[in-house]
Amino acid sequence: METSLTRNTSKSKMMSFSIFPRKLLYRTILGKIKDSSSFFVSEKDYRDIRLVGNLTPIVFIITTVVIFLITQLNIVLGLIIGLISSIGFLFVFGDHIRSKIIERHTKFEETAFLILNSLSINMLSTESFPHSIELLLSKSGIDEDYKKYFQEMIHNLNLGESEDHIIQEGGKIFQTKKYENAFQNIKTENTFIDSDPDFLLRVRRGIKLTEDNIVIFIAVSCLLPLVLSIVLSFILPSDSLIIFVFPLLYAIFGTLILRFMQNRGSGD
Repeated sequence: METSLTRNTSKSKMMSFSIFPRKLLYRTILGKIKDSSSFFVSEKDYRDIRLVGNLTPIVFIITTVVIFLITQLNIVLGLIIGLISSIGFLFVFGDHIRSKIIERHTKFEETAFLILNSLSINMLSTESFPHSIELLLSKSGIDEDYKKYFQEMIHNLNLGESEDHIIQEGGKIFQTKKYENAFQNIKTENTFIDSDPDFLLRVRRGIKLTEDNIVIFIAVSCLLPLVLSIVLSFILPSDSLIIFVFPLLYAIFGTLILRFMQNRGSGD
């Protein structure tokens, strides 16, 4: 029994270990969504962020050594390539975590139209905010994030927190101002949302964001490796493998950078 407890304690310490300062690491990977989407950031997300941060120095060391052994050039160039690769690893794989958080928040926002109208109907029939939430939670098919969102409110109400304060703070989770106002005025009659034009606006904004990022994608993943290869062909011997290594690195990370920028833009 003691052995199992010791093993679990050691595993917990290992999973919580971080080479980089946690606040700096979380802020670097999560960016603005650390505040705007904090409700949707789970402990697993933080654990994955720490894992990516801990693997970054390993990627730096391995890449530097491999590049140096392959090219037989000076160590400074190997360090530069290793630094670029490790930074790319940190941001690209960190973005995978970030994109999942954004996806959860977006899904939450997309169903707000139905949830808030259902809550308004419940308020008309029960005239009680807690009972309206309980009635909403009793229905099948409600999203898990909404369950957690409302259950946390019920918990805070049971602890004696002000109902008006909970409603005001709870509305800030919505990205759309109309949804935020609708929730904060939920105790007022006729707070129904008649339509959801913001959905079309989000689609248009996403299309425009994709168009803008395609230009950056072409520059990073296509033009930059081409120009870099031409420059290196004049500097390095014609049989040097470094001419092929640089374009390969930029082609891989350039493809993922498009997705990274897409998620950064949609999250901000």
